Amino acid sequence: MNPLQMTSPLSILFLCTGNSARSQLAEAVFRDMAGDDFRVFSAGTQPQGIDDRVFQTLKELDIPADGLKSQSLDDLDEQHFDYVITLCDNAKNECAHYPPSDALLHWDLEDPKFLDGLTPFINTAHILQQQIKLFLQLNTPGATQQGFSPDEFFKLLSDNTRLRTLMLIEDEKELCVNDLVNALQESQSKVSRHLAQMRTLKILSTRRRAQHIFYRLNPDLPPWMELVLAVTRTGQPDFINQEKILLKAHTSDNPSPVKDTEE
Repeated sequence: MNPLQMTSPLSILFLCTGNSARSQLAEAVFRDMAGDDFRVFSAGTQPQGIDDRVFQTLKELDIPADGLKSQSLDDLDEQHFDYVITLCDNAKNECAHYPPSDALLHWDLEDPKFLDGLTPFINTAHILQQQIKLFLQLNTPGATQQGFSPDEFFKLLSDNTRLRTLMLIEDEKELCVNDLVNALQESQSKVSRHLAQMRTLKILSTRRRAQHIFYRLNPDLPPWMELVLAVTRTGQPDFINQEKILLKAHTSDNPSPVKDTEE
């Protein structure tokens, strides 16, 4: 069963060697940011005591430190985790220590214990906040993920016509075949073929306006796919300049109908 479709809280384990700094900060920061959507744990492959600067950092950032303790995997009653995130190369490489999980991730963070003062711990906490913010954005419990294939999605992006089509739709929110034909300077048959393929793969959905069918991004598109498209568009802002100019000229001459219904 896909963990993102479960109604009970998801479980996440932060795994490090000593469970004394990075994983403790990760546990506290994640619990503070995620609320009740996750059950959060941390452990070490060779647990040590918690560095005092962990508690100083959490106090500085006004993050609760309740329940933090250094422990090994053997101390955990949890037999299965939805996510296991390793925070150092040693833990990542000790694969035999991985508990059963649906997803393994690795965030390689420098160990602040070997640096002087409190600043390295605060910097580590800030890095974790950024990583966790992105993680939560893309892995919200209840988000639709099933049925969307990463390999098929990136194959779509490898074709210039489909990529420009998606960039235009990402920008304009929805476009009809005639809009795309004029903007892309491609034949109607070619544009329609690509649109049908992306609709079959559930990347696009449709809306009927009068006699026209408009294509838009599927509202159930997984957040990570939306982010890939948004980052691509923002990171290459001049990629569809000419297409935007042609589209503007076409839509100025052919305003869209007002009335619309779902297809």
